[in-house]
Amino acid sequence: MSKLTPTLPLDGFEKEWSDLTIKEYYIGELVSLACVLGKESAFNTKFKSAFKKDPPKPNEMIEIDGGYAIWSGQGQYMLLLLGENIHADSYLQEKFKDTAYATLQSDGWASLAVTGHSTFNVLERFIPLDIRGAPNNFAARTSAHHLAVIVLKFSDAEFQLLTPRSSAHSFLDGLVNTTKNVLG
Repeated sequence: MSKLTPTLPLDGFEKEWSDLTIKEYYIGELVSLACVLGKESAFNTKFKSAFKKDPPKPNEMIEIDGGYAIWSGQGQYMLLLLGENIHADSYLQEKFKDTAYATLQSDGWASLAVTGHSTFNVLERFIPLDIRGAPNNFAARTSAHHLAVIVLKFSDAEFQLLTPRSSAHSFLDGLVNTTKNVLG
């Protein structure tokens, strides 16, 4: 009988420079939650009931029980849930009933932690956003080197970059090359 072993999209990539580290890691479960058009008020009520907080605003990430909620578009959120639960979408669909659509996206994304004192110097050349001026718990969906990315800022020296699995190697190549150009 076969034994399946889960793998990370970038094979656990990790590289350190003098004051910057890029490391791939398992992100937990990533679930998209899209509000049903016309049910915004009921959705907001269910969100507050489920997480004891209002949904995040544009460019905002909020801590929720078991992870983070990220604004990803009008009426759209990504929930980054810690741990393993391949039924997280079904659980959320049941909570939100007919006010939202929940879709498990975990296997479709790669996650890179970028940490250290040189994060701004590298990321400001890689991502077309003012991340230096962004507050902690900033989240944005944008592109880097023409590839999709969700940028999460936890602190001035701690970022998480989520990029689609299908282009993760190209994304990583661009990030590593930018880092080499900046840090040597």
